[in-house]
Amino acid sequence: MKLFEQIKSYFGEQALASHLKNQKRDARMCNIDSAQSIGILFNATHLVSFEIVKELAKNLDKKGRTIEVLGYVDSKQLIDHYLYRKGFNFFTRTQLNWYNKPEDENIDTFIRKPFDILLDLSLDNPFPIKYILACSIARFKAGRYTDEQMYLDLMIDIQKELETMSTIKDELEKDIRQGKKTNRDVEKIVDKKAETEIQLNFLINQLLHYLSILKN
Repeated sequence: MKLFEQIKSYFGEQALASHLKNQKRDARMCNIDSAQSIGILFNATHLVSFEIVKELAKNLDKKGRTIEVLGYVDSKQLIDHYLYRKGFNFFTRTQLNWYNKPEDENIDTFIRKPFDILLDLSLDNPFPIKYILACSIARFKAGRYTDEQMYLDLMIDIQKELETMSTIKDELEKDIRQGKKTNRDVEKIVDKKAETEIQLNFLINQLLHYLSILKN
């Protein structure tokens, strides 16, 4: 990591720690069926993630809940497809300060809302999403397990799924060497099986399953 990136990371972590010292959060377990308000936080950089989250929000909204979605796009501008989506707010690099702390009125509002459940659907851990997740006063937070994760009340480990997809990719590449499949065959299967779509769907399905069997 370059020196400037290390400096930015240091100041970002210090700012986060300072905020958390004064945080007051009413943490409590919540079943997905009894939740009246749900926040969804995700990395919206890839369009496929947006399409999956959009479908999830629509399904959750059918039960008359309040659903609010906040997506981070790792770019300086939004594509037109993201604009004017009801219940969705997005932020980009232009809403980050010099050490990547997100600064925007919509973000502050999202952080201050005591959602019954906050779903973190990011498959990576960029600091802007980490900051929002940590600072949110949502009563129950759920998302992907990582060794560094300390802000979630329920975590889903998708590492086994990643290992399975890696095995599939290795087997397909082996088939190429043996002349059983063409490069185009592999590209189609790997794109469908091993990228963001399969990981995010797996994470969502597991989260909804465990959130449905929790007892308040």
